[in-house]
Amino acid sequence: MSSFIATVLLSFVILIIALVVFRYAGVPVYQVRAVNIQNILKLAISSEATPADWEVFISIPIRQDTELDKIRHECAMLSAEITERQGKLVFSASGRQSLTNLLRQVDLKIEASE
Repeated sequence: MSSFIATVLLSFVILIIALVVFRYAGVPVYQVRAVNIQNILKLAISSEATPADWEVFISIPIRQDTELDKIRHECAMLSAEITERQGKLVFSASGRQSLTNLLRQVDLKIEASE
């Protein structure tokens, strides 16, 4: 019986410590940077991006940078230009051209921030 009480108390203490740590340290946040978008666009243009890569990219809003989020949104609009072959995404010629234009925008943004 005493080991049960000790286990419950220890669990309660660990839970309280975890809650305090999360309260003051904050929840981990993943922030997409321009370099990340540059990489996924290069993969997409070269038909090396996987459907999972693309879905993660287009489905998570980029709240810290509206310009990057606009690029993400424009990429999401290209769904009609995509086919899947052997587990990789292949864009049509017009889709690749759109991605190339978006990649130029990202490159300019990266250059401006350096």
